[in-house]
Amino acid sequence: MKRRCVAPIHRSGSMLIELCASLATASMVMLLGVTLIERSMHWTQAVHRHTNLQRELSQLASAWREDCSKADQITFESERQVILSTAGKEVIYQIQEDRIERRCKWKDPQSATACTPEDYPLGIGYQAKFNSPYLVIYMIDPVGQIASTRLRILGKTAQKPYRILEDKP
Repeated sequence: MKRRCVAPIHRSGSMLIELCASLATASMVMLLGVTLIERSMHWTQAVHRHTNLQRELSQLASAWREDCSKADQITFESERQVILSTAGKEVIYQIQEDRIERRCKWKDPQSATACTPEDYPLGIGYQAKFNSPYLVIYMIDPVGQIASTRLRILGKTAQKPYRILEDKP
């Protein structure tokens, strides 16, 4: 008896359906990958902004502590301006909309050395005020309430020359 060799039967269109399913699956994987990359970029930018804010606030805290420890007199003019006086100069801290500005003013301009103004950016959503004896930097939530106090720097006191109280959100 002879056996007949039967050729495999291909269903018509099966290759097209498999190709479409493979393309759809690959498109979903690519879309998921692009979404993850985009989110990681936003996260990286947020971490970068947070790191820069921490560095700026640390530099501001160092300058404020040093000026308070050297000052003979601290005058809180308003919630937006403080003058720290020593024998030879005055250091003026003034709060602008999005930054804190530190300027030196020499009492004897002829013997004065150059003192460039310094700016300390506050970051998006942060505000500052001078509340005797503190420099307080706080975050405002979208409703307008104080969400958290980021940095509270105490000026010169009788017990200690300065103190920093940090409350992280």
